[in-house]
Formats: sequence, C-alpha cells, structure tokens
Amino acid sequence: MKNNEKIWSIYVGMGYSKDDEDKERAPFDEDVWNYIIDEAEKCGMNTIMLEIDNAIVFHSHPEIAAKGAWTQTKLKMELAKCRAKNLTVIPMINFASPHDQWLLEHHRKLCTSEYYQVCNDIIKEVYEMFEHPEYINIAMDEEDAKHVKRDELAVYRQGELYWHDLRFLIDCVKATGAKPWMWADPLFDHPEEYMARFEPDEAVLSPWYYNAFRNEHWTPVTSNPNYVAYYNEGEYASMGIEYVEEDPFLVNFRKVALPLMKNGYKYVPCASVCNFCDYNHMELLEYFKENAPDDQVVGFMSAPWRPLAKEFKWFYEDTFKFFKEAIDKNYKMC
Repeated sequence: MKNNEKIWSIYVGMGYSKDDEDKERAPFDEDVWNYIIDEAEKCGMNTIMLEIDNAIVFHSHPEIAAKGAWTQTKLKMELAKCRAKNLTVIPMINFASPHDQWLLEHHRKLCTSEYYQVCNDIIKEVYEMFEHPEYINIAMDEEDAKHVKRDELAVYRQGELYWHDLRFLIDCVKATGAKPWMWADPLFDHPEEYMARFEPDEAVLSPWYYNAFRNEHWTPVTSNPNYVAYYNEGEYASMGIEYVEEDPFLVNFRKVALPLMKNGYKYVPCASVCNFCDYNHMELLEYFKENAPDDQVVGFMSAPWRPLAKEFKWFYEDTFKFFKEAIDKNYKMC
C-alpha cells in the first residue's frame, strides 16, 4: 500500500479440488469475478485477497492443478485488469492441515521432507506469479481436532511440530521478500506460545469475527434451525448457549483481541455476511476504530465465503453494501 494507506479488501476464493481422482474445481463464474472487480473499485476498496490454492497451474507442481485452473498467462491478464481498477491482488494459499486438501497427494505427506519442499516451491512460485506482492497470505486457520473430525484422513499438527511448521512457512514467505499474512488463530488460540516464538512485526494477522458486538444485536440461537442443531450437539450441548455470540470462539475474540495488541501485533480484521448478521461489518469496524491503536489496524477485509457462482452473487452485493456503509461512517467521515 502507498505510504500508510489502509487496506480495504474483499476475500475471493477461486475454488479448488480436494480429490486426486476427480480434480473438478468449484464454480468460478467469470461474470461474477468481473462484477467483483468493478464493484470493489466503486465502493472504495483497494485490495483483493485471492485464495488460489490449486486453481492456478504451478509450473513447479503441475500435478496438483484442478480442472479448469487458470494458466499463469491468464493470471497476468487478470492482475493487469485489477491494476487498471487501482486494485492490488494479494495471494492466499492455505497451508492449515484441515484446509490443505488442495495439495492432493502432498496433503497426505504432511510434515515430511517432500511436503516441506512442495510448500517452499509453491511459495516461491506464487511470489513470482503475482509479480512480487507486498504480502503472501498462508492462512493457517482452524488447525485443531474439531476441524478434521469429519475428514477421512483426520490429521492436524499440535505442540512443537505445529510451531516448527508455522515457523518454516513464515520463513519461506520472508525469504521471498514478501510480508507474511495469516489468520489470527495461532495468536488467539495459543497467545503465550505464539508470543514466545514470533516478533510482532513478523506477520500481519487477520482476526475474524462474523457476528454482532452490541448485546442488543446478538443473535438468538432459536432464530435459525441450523444454530439450534449446531449448539445442541457435541461439546456445545452442555453449555446452555442462548445467543450465537456466547460461542466460546467469539467470547475469546472479545477477551483477547484488544489486549494482545498491546504487544505490538498488527491486524487486518475480517467481517463477513456468511452468518447473516447485518450488524457485523459496522460493529467490527467500530470496535477497532474506537478501541485499537490506529497504526496497528493495517486495514479491514470482508469474506463472503461463497463460490463465485451467479446464485451466490447476492452475498457479494451485500458484502459491498455493508462494507461501504461501515467504511464511510467510521473512516471517510472522520
């Protein structure tokens, strides 16, 4: 970003294959993609966080490319299109074990010398593909038992092996000249361990929170049958959760997000329309605008968490609407 300009970003997932035998890519409608580029510029955004995984052909590892993956020539055309709209494209590649099925056979070789070589190869190639971006996002969210329990191969890292691999990935990004960026899960879930191993300026972190902050806007569990089912099974069944905002993850967010900033960590907080909370964008931006050091809030991001298909276009329409309203009230009118 120019000088101290904040990042105003939308997350876009390109869709990826999870299966060696049927490498079909998730929907990616070019018309919806072009709509996103146009609307991002109109609503004042300056960045697209593009999760590519195996939706672009890597010359170093073409074996993992999904069907319909972009060529690198196609990518360069799209990067030029975004630049013409004053949009910077930041690559994301998710190396968290619950989300790295896009690596196909390499996903099943986690923590081996071959796995480390593939990760390093991909990070180096991404840096060149994206024409030396300022940041590379390695994601690294939800690395725990909960998020692999339904997988046929249920594998995740913990303890020193987890910290070894996180250090390896961060160092791979730094070696390219880019700044590492990732979800804030490693810090928020393991604050003491993370702070003992990583300096505040080693990575930009994205805390994600998709619900309301103000009590009067909290979402009753009974408002949605999916919430009723979710909060009455497993570990949640005995917690007596009446509002979604009482979820332990969200409680922990409100407990640690601001205090951890006192250690110098820099954030790009992330909102979303995926939980159908109309207050999320406005209240997330207010929360950090009113309570956090401005120089440690590098920007804001919104993640619709839907494929680029016409039937989900309204998620992107709502994202732009809520994001613009929140930015205009909290920043552009200051």
